[in-house]
Parts: sequence; C-alpha cells; structure tokens
Amino acid sequence: MTFLTAFGLLIFISLGMWQLERAAFKEAVKYKFETRLAADFRLFDARETLIDIEYQKLILRGRYDISRSMLLDNQLLQGRAGYHVLSPFILSGSDKIVLVDRGWVAPGPSRETLPAIEVPAVMDRVRGIASVPDTGGFRLGEVSLQGIWPQLIPFIDIDAMQSQFDNRLLPLVLWLAPEQAGYYKRHWNPAWENPERSRAYAVQWFAFALIAGVLYIVLNLRKQE
Repeated sequence: MTFLTAFGLLIFISLGMWQLERAAFKEAVKYKFETRLAADFRLFDARETLIDIEYQKLILRGRYDISRSMLLDNQLLQGRAGYHVLSPFILSGSDKIVLVDRGWVAPGPSRETLPAIEVPAVMDRVRGIASVPDTGGFRLGEVSLQGIWPQLIPFIDIDAMQSQFDNRLLPLVLWLAPEQAGYYKRHWNPAWENPERSRAYAVQWFAFALIAGVLYIVLNLRKQE
C-alpha cells in the first residue's frame, strides 16, 4: 500500500505540475497574440528574417495563384466541421510564396465533392496575421500533393509541399484579416489560448494526490483489535 500510494502521489503531482507549465505557456502565447493584435499592420519584405514573426500583423503585396489552392481538413467553426481555404500568394519583387489562410468554408454534400474555391475579392494586396505552422506532435495521415487542384490536406507541412511549389514556400501562413473583403468566415485565435483549462486540470490532479494521501493515512491509522 505504501508503494502504491507513493507511486500514485508521484504521478498525480507530476501531472499537476505539467499542467501548470502548460498554463504558463498558454498565458505567454495569449499575451503575445493580444499584444501584437493591438499593433498596426506593417509591410512584409520577403528578404527579412522570420525570427519572432508569429502573430505580427503583415501586409503582403503580390498576386494570388488560385490555380493551386488547397483545403485544410477537419477545421471547426462553432462546433461545425469544415475546411480552411489555403491559397498561395506570390510576393511582388520576389519568387517567394506565402500560403494565405482565407478562412472557413462549409463542406460539400459529400467527402468526394469539395467546395468550389472562390476568386479573392482583393487579388494584389492582402492583410493578415502571421502564423508559424506547428511541426510537432502526433499527426494522422501525411501531406502528399499530387498536382491535381484543389486538393485536400490533413495538416500544413511546408516541407512536404515544397516539391509542388519549386521550394519557394516560406515557412509561414498568413491568417487573412477578418476585416479584409472575402468569401470565407474568419475568427482567428492561437491553438494554445486557454490557460484556465490547464489550471483546472492541474487542480484535478492535485486533488487526486490529496485524496490518495488522505486514504493512505485513514486506512493505516485505524485502531486494530
């Protein structure tokens, strides 16, 4: 019983501390996102470094390549599953390309019938929020572009996409600004924006540790006949 209780306390307390670390990380991401969202838009230069560019408000000049748009699968909006429309944007004065996430679109009548990609309302100048695609964690499926457009992808993998774009893709996605005219719904938030949920999980794990300790004391202090 002593061994089991000690093992349980170690697991519960470790998980609680891990959730507190996640909460601190989410708090930092949320602060960065909200702070940079309050700043003004600035013109992006393809030659500049991409270090610490996440959540900056950028203006891109160039032109869309609508012929090679993609649909990002399993995207939720108000509890409803659909797609995010990704269109390449070729930067002016450069051969570099940035993927622009133009927002959420509802699915077609079946998985085999993809929604039609609308022509952007503004073709040569876009405003949006910089996002760096997450390359870690467990993922189902793989990104394998076949040269038939538009096509469905399970997640954004810039390295896997490079072959279809002649290695011109920048490791960056622009979330199209909600105020820019367009056809798709946009409500952007970072994936780690809710620190309170992690704190709630931490409280649960610490509560399990407290219960395990109380049970151990109660069960071992009973008076024996």
